[in-house]
Amino acid sequence: MTDAAPSGADLLTYLNRLELRFDSSASLVASDAHDDPATLEWHCRAVLPLWEPDDEETEVENTRLLAPGVSLAQLSHGEGKDLTILSMSGLTVDLWRVGSVYVSLDARDADYAHFMPLFKKTGELGLHPDLEEGLVSGDQVVIIDRVRIAPAWRGLGGVGRLLIGRLLRWMAGQSALVATHPYPIDIPVDEREDTAREAREKAVVQRTWRSLGFEPFHEDVWVMQPHLSAHGDAVERLETAFAQHL
Repeated sequence: MTDAAPSGADLLTYLNRLELRFDSSASLVASDAHDDPATLEWHCRAVLPLWEPDDEETEVENTRLLAPGVSLAQLSHGEGKDLTILSMSGLTVDLWRVGSVYVSLDARDADYAHFMPLFKKTGELGLHPDLEEGLVSGDQVVIIDRVRIAPAWRGLGGVGRLLIGRLLRWMAGQSALVATHPYPIDIPVDEREDTAREAREKAVVQRTWRSLGFEPFHEDVWVMQPHLSAHGDAVERLETAFAQHL
């Protein structure tokens, strides 16, 4: 017996046990720019539930899954633990109802300032004119702020991309646009002066988003338009690749 973390191939056998969890909040009435009722803050996760073991084999299996790097977080509950494999958070803006998208973004974390070029007062519903065609599929803009995946699940052929695609099926159903700011957030702040490393790792992150149908729009902001087929086709290819595990 060993308590070592499962190998990549072993982890894939747990793929069909993952659950998608969603948390979101929006204000009923605005008291300041941060809580405009037309903005929804959300956080979603892919979770691997572990139940109390009823035999030695399951106990060993659970112990291995609790090894460092297999999950981002572990939450205990009465009957077991939930292991967070991937987390994704962001903001959804309802273009029909939002008061001032600039004020709303500015009132939040500085990361959201990156997304201001998506909006322009002269565009329809305040969306940049170059992106207006996306309004055929909805009137919301989904902004992905942060995505993280546990280290052990990286490099397995696209598990993270598959999970992002499945989460977006729920999060972006009424959206005109999905946007993100690809950046290697795992680089420690005190090491970001190494511009060569930052550029290398940023390129890797950007390739990941490009493979999901996202394209560069302005500086480091990348967008995906759900009415086009690129994203859906990419997710279908991933589902085919992982079919034996789903």
